[in-house]
Amino acid sequence: MLSLIKKFKNLKPKNILIIGDIMIDEYFFGNVSRISPEAPVVVVKKEKVEWSLGGAANVAANCKAIGLNVNLIGMINDKDLSGQKLISLLNEKGISSSGLVKTDKRHTTRKKRIMAGTHQLMRLDTEESFYATNEEEKNILKKINNLIKKDSIVLVSDYSKGVITPSIFKEIIKIAKEKNCSVLVDPKGSDWAKYFGANYLKPNANEFKELIKFFKLNPEDSIVDNAKKVCECLNLDGLIITLGSKGIQFVSKKDSIFIPVNKKEVYDLTGAGDTVFAFLGLGFANNLPIEENLKLANIAASIAVSHLKTYSVCLDEVLNELKLTDNKIINNWFELKIKLDLLKKQGKKIVFTNGSFDILHVGHLHSLQEAKKQGDVLLVAMNTDASVKRYKGESRPINSLSDRAKLIEAIGVVDFVTSFDQDTPAELIKYLCPDVLVKGGDYVAKQIAGYDTVTSYGGKVFIVDYKDGYSTTNLINAMKIKENSI
Repeated sequence: MLSLIKKFKNLKPKNILIIGDIMIDEYFFGNVSRISPEAPVVVVKKEKVEWSLGGAANVAANCKAIGLNVNLIGMINDKDLSGQKLISLLNEKGISSSGLVKTDKRHTTRKKRIMAGTHQLMRLDTEESFYATNEEEKNILKKINNLIKKDSIVLVSDYSKGVITPSIFKEIIKIAKEKNCSVLVDPKGSDWAKYFGANYLKPNANEFKELIKFFKLNPEDSIVDNAKKVCECLNLDGLIITLGSKGIQFVSKKDSIFIPVNKKEVYDLTGAGDTVFAFLGLGFANNLPIEENLKLANIAASIAVSHLKTYSVCLDEVLNELKLTDNKIINNWFELKIKLDLLKKQGKKIVFTNGSFDILHVGHLHSLQEAKKQGDVLLVAMNTDASVKRYKGESRPINSLSDRAKLIEAIGVVDFVTSFDQDTPAELIKYLCPDVLVKGGDYVAKQIAGYDTVTSYGGKVFIVDYKDGYSTTNLINAMKIKENSI
């Protein structure tokens, strides 16, 4: 894992060509203090207006922020305010507007968001979604022929606003092959067949469902199985499926890699996909192995969503995320994996156990002490508050995740504490690959979440007998009986 940090420090600026639908985001910030007397709606009193690059222009801004040599091709109406503002913002970012095709056949795409503080009240879109006219197509193709450079990366950012027509995409693939370029596509729309011949496609979860419908695949099959079939249908090198709060799934005709989400507080999802796209371009331009490429893109996206509005993530921010802390409580799975992998290289045996640990009692201490005897490093994974509620009911947990984690951290035998929001820790176990999986209770080993994963690589599953008479539920019931008897 440390090699990832070393490689990251040595990533080189390479040529990137972004082709697609460019747009501008307008943020109208205001104060809400009353309801309109004219209708049951809030009155927003204007405080300020801010503008940001959107769509393919945001991809270009992200690429520029990470030091890539950027060219951008798209369409705007330079006579409207949005087009003029867009050119001004590109100039501020140091991105040339020479690749923009000017047209009076459509408006420059603008998304206006009405904001009360950080809360979005409404979005107003100005756009046309019809394909480029013959004249516009001809001008776009001229720009493509002039700007595609040998051995570069082409990022096609298709927001279904008219730039990426089937004939334009076909020409992109033709020229890219002639000039030994890789083509990555962020897709949208209904004509999925037009992307035939791309190297990689980056759909989100909803777009992937549309791909499944388009190619008449079985929606009951796994993501990996269906993705492999889509790769065959479109002759792709791979699919990179962004799954929102779950993470990123990569699938090629032969392999699959899952990268869980790099958890941070979410303020705004706008433009996160563009950030992922830009960092994928950086990784492919530098020939990073696909798993390392996905991890960098994943970290960058987590930084982007922690900011309001579209945000261009720089290299230093990602490098800072890669630095290791001395904390025992680590909710960032990626950082945790780095630490555990380093310990494994030192010959340490990693033991994994999990639970809600809502009200700590002697039974818990017994289970943790027995778990630590199975190896060298004990990791305790705790259900988040939402996860506990799903299987224990609305009245649980009694203690918050933060408080529960601090109590577990204080126990001497525990080395690391983390959390998971899923119903079971199976996904986390698959990601971390512990040497020993420990569970307390009257379980049958094969029924324990993570059993198949751990045993598949020769790991051990160990069950600790509970101490009789101890359980959080019994403690809560006993307290209720005493309270009622007072």
